[in-house]
Amino acid sequence: MKVTVLTCWWTIDKDYWVWKWIYDVEPGNPVVGKIFDKNKVNWEYEIIEVLRKDSLDMTDEDRQKVKKVVKSIDSSKILITHGTDTMIETWKVLWDIKDKLIVLVWAARPYAMKDSDAEFNVAYALWVLDILSQIKKKWVYVAMNWQYFDVNEVEKWEDGVFRKK
Repeated sequence: MKVTVLTCWWTIDKDYWVWKWIYDVEPGNPVVGKIFDKNKVNWEYEIIEVLRKDSLDMTDEDRQKVKKVVKSIDSSKILITHGTDTMIETWKVLWDIKDKLIVLVWAARPYAMKDSDAEFNVAYALWVLDILSQIKKKWVYVAMNWQYFDVNEVEKWEDGVFRKK
C-alpha cells in the first residue's frame, strides 16, 4: 500500500525547548517519517509539507492549497496531519473529493513530549486508511483516539476531544 502524507504543521511537529526554565515552541520538521520508521511501517510512503501553520492561523486560501495538492497527487490514500482547532473547516473544503480516501489526524501533545499521543493517533489513522481501503470506501474522515468519523457525525467538545453528535 502507498500512502501520501500531507503535513500542515500541527501540534505533533512542534518542538519545545527550555532555556532557564522558560519553555518556548517553534515549528519542527514533520515527524511522521520518524514515526513510520521507528514503528517499521512497511508501506511505501511520501511526505509532502504543504503548510507550516498552526491550524488557528490557517486561511481559506491555505485550505484551498491543501485541496489543490490533494487533487494533484496520484495517490488514492492520503493522510493529512492537522491541528484540531480548524480541522472541521478543512474537512468541509475537502468533502467533495470522492475519488480518494483521506484521513485527517492530530495529536494533543507534540511527538517530542514524553506523554505524546502522536504515535498512537498516527498508527490508528494508518489502520483506518488500511481498513477503509480494503472495503473500497473513499471519502474524507477524521481519525483520533481510537475513533474515526465523517464530519457530519462529529463535533469538538470543550475538552478538545471529538465525539459523535
